[in-house]
Amino acid sequence: MHQIPLSLSLSPSYKPDEFILGGANQDAVAWLSAWPDWPMPYRVLNIFGVSGSGKTHLSHVFEARSNACRLSELQDIKSLVESPYQHFILDDFTLGEQFSQEALFHFFNHLASINGTALLLSQISVARMEPQLADLRSRLRAIACQEITAPDDSLLAQVLQKMFADRQCNVPDTIIRYMVTHMERNFTTAFQLVGKIDTAALAAKKPVSLAIAKSIMAPETIEFEFDLKHRNEEI
Repeated sequence: MHQIPLSLSLSPSYKPDEFILGGANQDAVAWLSAWPDWPMPYRVLNIFGVSGSGKTHLSHVFEARSNACRLSELQDIKSLVESPYQHFILDDFTLGEQFSQEALFHFFNHLASINGTALLLSQISVARMEPQLADLRSRLRAIACQEITAPDDSLLAQVLQKMFADRQCNVPDTIIRYMVTHMERNFTTAFQLVGKIDTAALAAKKPVSLAIAKSIMAPETIEFEFDLKHRNEEI
């Protein structure tokens, strides 16, 4: 009987010293390194990219450096004006209900008045967003924007190795190469797959192997290989 391991809800680590630099994010890192000398008049940086591209980890690097206030919504700025914060992170930024366009207009003015900075995280560039307020549109067009692209093979492999190491798993390069060539190229998928593969290995009381990785990522391949092996044995 297989042992069923307890489902431990492990969260991704966002420690600044664990951030892995690669071709997909090096330009965004260069912008963060230039902080607080971002372009005037608002000194705001928009880092954008698809979900799982590493924006959140970068924002934690920025937060640790700047002691920024993280906002997931903004309806008015009264509390911000009364707060001691000069630097901000607007997380999952859109022009929807979470972020009032009028409040954003006043936010940028407040930011300029206190010589503050802000990091906006979004899936698309703010330069492509179309607010109804013309004054807000002009402010969004004045923001520096930097995309994080999908990770290349080298970066994705390093991230997978790090995720397995966090779980005390020593994984051969053959498994990492298989995963890199058979998975969606984003860090959210990487985190989920590493968790499932590790859990399957614990349940089987075996080290992480290529067969276990295939059983999670391509179960139909395992079934085909099993059928083919036994068919050949019968011949």
